[in-house]
Amino acid sequence: MKKIFILLIIIILCTGCVRIDNDENKDIIIDEIINYKTNPNTMARGYKYFLPLGVCKTYDKDYNQKFKYEDTFIYLYVDAVSYYYKNSLNFEEENNINNYYYRKITNGNKTGYIVIKKVDEKKYFLKIIYNYAKIEAYANKDNIEKVMTNSMIILDSIDYNDKLIEKILKDDYSIGVEKEYKIDKPKDARSKFSEYLSEDVQEDDTGVLDLPEY
Repeated sequence: MKKIFILLIIIILCTGCVRIDNDENKDIIIDEIINYKTNPNTMARGYKYFLPLGVCKTYDKDYNQKFKYEDTFIYLYVDAVSYYYKNSLNFEEENNINNYYYRKITNGNKTGYIVIKKVDEKKYFLKIIYNYAKIEAYANKDNIEKVMTNSMIILDSIDYNDKLIEKILKDDYSIGVEKEYKIDKPKDARSKFSEYLSEDVQEDDTGVLDLPEY
C-alpha cells in the first residue's frame, strides 16, 4: 500500500496536479523519491535511468543529456569515472541564508545536496548533485517544484553498469584519444566533478545550449 501511495504522489507531481510550495513538502517528496525503488526505462553510456512522463530527451552524448519539461531545459552530467573508483565528489556545498531552498541528501552510498536559488520574481535556478551525477536547470515560479521532482527521480534512479564503464574507460585509454575521462585514477582519489561542470558553456554548431554556472 505504501509503494502505491508513493507512486501516486510522483505521478501527481509530474502531471502538474498539485504544487509543493514550502520546505516541509519538498522534504517529504524528496524522502519519498529516495526511499522508493524506481526501475530505469532509458539506456545511456554505461548506465540507465528512469525518464519521467512528460520529460523529453533532446540531446545525448557520452555522459551528458539534455531534457525538456514543459518550457524548461534540464541538463544532466554523470561522473562515471568517480563512480567507478568510488571517489568522493569534489564539490562545495552551497548552504546560505539567501537560498530559496537547500537540503543535503543521503541515502546509503548516494550522497549530495539540492539547492534552489531565486534569480528574480519569475526565475529560479536549480542544482542537484547526487548519486555521482549533477542536474542544473532554470525554471519559472510555477513549475520549479515539478522540475525539482522530475530531476530527483532521474538522479535517484541512475543505475550504473560497472563492467560496461570499465570497458569504456579501458577502450578510451587504449586508443590514446585525449578525453576528460581518464582511466588513470586521480592521485588525490577525488573527483574532477566540479571542474567539468563549472565551465561556462556556449551554444555549439549543433545548436545545443549548455547551462552556465550560476
